[in-house]
Amino acid sequence: MKKFMCLTLTAALLLTGCNGKSADGNTGTVAQTESSTVQETPASAETSQETTEAATEETQTSGEKGGLQAGEYTYHLEKEEKTWSTEKGQLACTVKLEYPVFEGDSDGEKKINEFYEEWVSDMMENYENDPDSIVSYAMQYRTEEENSQTAAEGETEAFTMPPSEEDFTVGGVVSHGNLISVYHESYTYEGGAHGMPGRNNHIFDKETGKEVTLASLINLSNDELNTMVRDKFLEVVENDTEGGFFEDAAETLNAKNDFIEYYYLTDEGVVFYTTPYEIAPYAAGYTEVTIPYEELGM
Repeated sequence: MKKFMCLTLTAALLLTGCNGKSADGNTGTVAQTESSTVQETPASAETSQETTEAATEETQTSGEKGGLQAGEYTYHLEKEEKTWSTEKGQLACTVKLEYPVFEGDSDGEKKINEFYEEWVSDMMENYENDPDSIVSYAMQYRTEEENSQTAAEGETEAFTMPPSEEDFTVGGVVSHGNLISVYHESYTYEGGAHGMPGRNNHIFDKETGKEVTLASLINLSNDELNTMVRDKFLEVVENDTEGGFFEDAAETLNAKNDFIEYYYLTDEGVVFYTTPYEIAPYAAGYTEVTIPYEELGM
């Protein structure tokens, strides 16, 4: 589980610039029809200590069968949302986790559904218990600021920073051969001028529902893959006429050897990407290249 950035960097982030060109992605976003049930649990003095001093934790699970298709598979999206507030009722952090639910009764689909049930459970447990989680930092910051304002003014005033948030959305579900791929987009805000986007992708064997790695599916060595993908990116940088990349973008790409860790699947092939700030400004977003499945032996 990744560690979240420390709130002591907030002041520095406020000075961060966001200049650069926009980049278009290849993913399609699936629509969701929601029906919601909300469970609210007020925390007493004892439970507030056990739940990172939260006075209120609100959990919402939403979703409805929507007949979304990925090849021969039908699925819908569900979302679990939880908020954490201070003892005085000030919202500190919101987390939203969207995930697919496959509607068939094959063993593979059942296993994939179990994977995402466990994913949601593990993520929520981490938010609750990890002292370095976004929730822990947000609760600590909000409570300290709240107490400081109360001591100085006798009441809580407007906060200097909006509440923190982390939002995972399903960017695409793709069926290819004997594989089913689920691609997530995420956005994490912990203060400053803007939050940070993130991505991750999981590939499953259709028959067993077990997760498989991209490395196990392609017929190239890691060095061969790095060379192929790197050349594609270098071509994009070299053909840029708008000055959208950092001056050392080519140098960064030539030193990069972990392209296989930054990918997702589409109907056309495997999309590899570089992250914001890696070779271009934040506002440029992700830089992407697509390698057809045939070239990867998939």
